[in-house]
Amino acid sequence: MEKYYSNEGKNDPVRFSIPIGSYSPLFMPNLDSDSNTSEEINETQVDTSVKPGIIVLPLANLTGEAEQEYFAKGLTEELSIELTRYEDFRVIGFRIKDYFDSDTEEHKKLLNELGANFVIQGSVRKDKNKIKVSVRLTDAFTNEQLWGEQFKRELNPSNLVSIQEDIARETVTIIANEYGIIPQRIAKESKKKAPTELDTYEAILRYYNYQINHTPETAQAAFISLEQALNKYPESGEALAMLATLYGSKYELDLPDSTNALEKLVELSDIAIELEPRDQLVRIVHAWRFFVLNQKEKFLIEMEKALDLNPNSPFRIGAIGFYLSLYGEWEKGKQLLDKAMKQNIGFPSWYYGATCVYYYRVNEFEKAYQEAIKYDIPGLFWGPMLRAATLGQIGRRSDAKKQISDLKVLKPEFESKANYLISRYVKEDELVEKIVDGLVKAGLRNLN
Repeated sequence: MEKYYSNEGKNDPVRFSIPIGSYSPLFMPNLDSDSNTSEEINETQVDTSVKPGIIVLPLANLTGEAEQEYFAKGLTEELSIELTRYEDFRVIGFRIKDYFDSDTEEHKKLLNELGANFVIQGSVRKDKNKIKVSVRLTDAFTNEQLWGEQFKRELNPSNLVSIQEDIARETVTIIANEYGIIPQRIAKESKKKAPTELDTYEAILRYYNYQINHTPETAQAAFISLEQALNKYPESGEALAMLATLYGSKYELDLPDSTNALEKLVELSDIAIELEPRDQLVRIVHAWRFFVLNQKEKFLIEMEKALDLNPNSPFRIGAIGFYLSLYGEWEKGKQLLDKAMKQNIGFPSWYYGATCVYYYRVNEFEKAYQEAIKYDIPGLFWGPMLRAATLGQIGRRSDAKKQISDLKVLKPEFESKANYLISRYVKEDELVEKIVDGLVKAGLRNLN
């Protein structure tokens, strides 16, 4: 591509590149072009109604040392590459600084033509032994600063690359993860819209909200929003995968309206993986369908592929850790869950289902009970079921009565289907039996 842009592509109005280690392109104005007009740039743009655009500007080298220019450029590129791991966004490249010297109408016009919603910029400073990096995130049209941070690191020639990687990883996790600064900003605006008015990305945010706030209302809002978005953009693999998980959850939880839900999970996940095989969430859902179908070997292979796509996204590595744990890969799964919970304090409370069972299986019932207390999802029987089982093993049968009562209200047929329902998620027969044993000790009888 460098050869192309130095010859016949020299006057192309827009350049694109694919960073090493990524399959996502970066788009940027060609500063060497003689024909770089607004009209020509506009013709090259992709549909911005699906994914927000983020511009990464070159970090300013304020050290006064020419050799630090390489560090600033390297960190800028690292930020761009790390962002491409998050498929919810389009990344607009870092060679466009000259276009952003002032807040003018021409400036905003170019931002609109590029499909940019947010700008990342910053600077590098240095004293004798330390380097200080300032990074900030700005709304591209209001110029409101949404977030800013300063990173200080000890500096020596052997750790320059690791410093760049660490700062880029931490920055991008904060602003771009599923519950980060940018999704929160857009979600706030999308709450004002009816499901029929939502673009695909806004519908995706409704899905993320459902994952955090697990209620029948948020599930219905996510379901309707995704279906409406797919009517407008039927080739969104991510939206298809999310809709597949909603059907799959109906099946896994044995909900009353789960007829044909398993078939819809398989159908939608197949379409999604064909459309976007490099999308991490799509790959996770593709793996999860093998979890649901009890095909362990295929599940493990696909989950490893999913993890390789982005080992840093808190929500997604948490989901991977959750399902790896419940399929018997306890140590690796718990390690991923711990990482996800540390990186994102707003993680879904269903993570605690796996951490509870992690301690339960090794007879650390007090710890398991503490995790079960945190599993607070209204309307789901798993919370009171886990609390009852752990209390049964601890010997607190009287305390378990309320949990059993809540369990029977939420799932009246639980006693006749206990093994079946638990094994939908817990894939080790001995562990299923051990959970049933705790429920019996808690006071449940005639479990099947």
